[in-house]
Amino acid sequence: MLSRLLELRRARGVAFGALALALGAANAPVLAQQAPGLRGADETLAQNVPQNSPPANQNVAPSAADAAPDALAPVVSPPVLPDAKPKPKPAKTAGKPPDKTLPALKPYVGAQRLGLRGGPTDNDATPPAASVAALPTLARRKPTPDDKPFDPVGVRIGDLKLTPYVEEDGGWAANPNSIPGPHSGSGFETTEAGVALQSDWPRSDLHGLLKGSYTDYFADPNANTPTANGVLDGRYDASRDLSFDAEGRFNIAEQTLASLGLGGGAGPTEHPLVSTYGATIGGAQKFGDLTLALHGTWDRTDYQSITGVDLASDDFNDWGLRGRASYRLSEAVSPFVELDADARRYDASIDYTGYDRNSDGWQGLVGATLAFTKLLTGEASVGYGARAYADPRLPNFGAPVFDASLIWSMTPLTTITAKAQTTLGDAVVAGASGAVTRTYSLDIAHELTRAVTLGATASWTGDDYVGVTQRDSNTNLALRAEYHISRDLVLKASATRQAYESSLPNSNYVADVFMLGLRLQR
Repeated sequence: MLSRLLELRRARGVAFGALALALGAANAPVLAQQAPGLRGADETLAQNVPQNSPPANQNVAPSAADAAPDALAPVVSPPVLPDAKPKPKPAKTAGKPPDKTLPALKPYVGAQRLGLRGGPTDNDATPPAASVAALPTLARRKPTPDDKPFDPVGVRIGDLKLTPYVEEDGGWAANPNSIPGPHSGSGFETTEAGVALQSDWPRSDLHGLLKGSYTDYFADPNANTPTANGVLDGRYDASRDLSFDAEGRFNIAEQTLASLGLGGGAGPTEHPLVSTYGATIGGAQKFGDLTLALHGTWDRTDYQSITGVDLASDDFNDWGLRGRASYRLSEAVSPFVELDADARRYDASIDYTGYDRNSDGWQGLVGATLAFTKLLTGEASVGYGARAYADPRLPNFGAPVFDASLIWSMTPLTTITAKAQTTLGDAVVAGASGAVTRTYSLDIAHELTRAVTLGATASWTGDDYVGVTQRDSNTNLALRAEYHISRDLVLKASATRQAYESSLPNSNYVADVFMLGLRLQR
């Protein structure tokens, strides 16, 4: 069996050797033509290929060379097709292994621009175009324009901002004493100083205003007029829905006898001082869109007596309680219902006219708070009020009341403010229990430029006395102009006309005032 396998192996070796010799003999001329540059052993091999090879199927005893054809057979190049070109062989160096060195690294195009490793060095790098690789140039942001470039800067004390000012005015008054009949004018100067306060807190709030002035009439010192007023408001936010607030206020000013209802051609022409002081304290609680508020009020009124008239007997305290319920219907409208009650108690049980003026009153209002973006904001309400007096000789009375304060921003440069107010006040006129006072005013302010502001104001106040047949009215017309030289300096000018009319004989008068001033503010 083993001998049979050896014979088969020898036969296979002989067959492979014969096939190789036959292929080499057939392709020898082609190799010689296709490779004319062959020299040495390759050329000799091509010429010495035997022409007559024994057939593969003859029983020829294999020799030692036939037993190892892979080692003893001559090296024959693989056949090359007529249309194929031989691949060039790498040159061999005697005694050295083939060079397997990798090609030199080349810089990756764009790597430097992208900030990656492998980019060109600084020596062979070409700066790219500015639109491709240069860092983008950020456009310089324009500063936001100041909507109110001439408002006072103020003085900071911690989280509080104080804006003090001093103003000096001079002008001409045609009727300094505001009296009917013949009168003479006088030049005057007014010095006024004040300070405003505003907090800068993330929650709660505190703001106020305090000012005082004195007017000196050169030709009529008896008409000299001091004034002072101030208000301080504070709010404490205990939580998101609960807040407490308080207000303190006062006002000191001279009043003409006509404004007190004591006008007439005969009698004193003095100007008594009337001082009012007041305070309000309370809080508000929110329940979703519903807000309930309750406040207590106190107001004090003091009169200065004049020759022949003991006005101090009409000094009184007014204690009140006010409740309001409002509902936030939308961002623009919040309707509310308000109910007020108060009690007025006089220092003297009987005043200089012989009447007991203690009284109790109430007032009910229905209205809405408006906030139509910045175009229309304010509050308007309508209702009814009444007062009852302790002295049976003084008639009780009631009247419809209408209160409104609306601000209409007609254009970014023009603002219109309209106000209306109705009050049921007491009187110092003999036989009159009180008076229904109605006030209407309209103010227009226009910014001609950022530095120049023009304005016009018209107002009318009417008093209807209860218990006597007396009616008074006061009409005021005013024009004003302000030129802001800088944030700290303002030039002011104004012209005012006051016309007083009364059902009492010889009481009407007209007073014109022209004024030019300079305001220093911070």
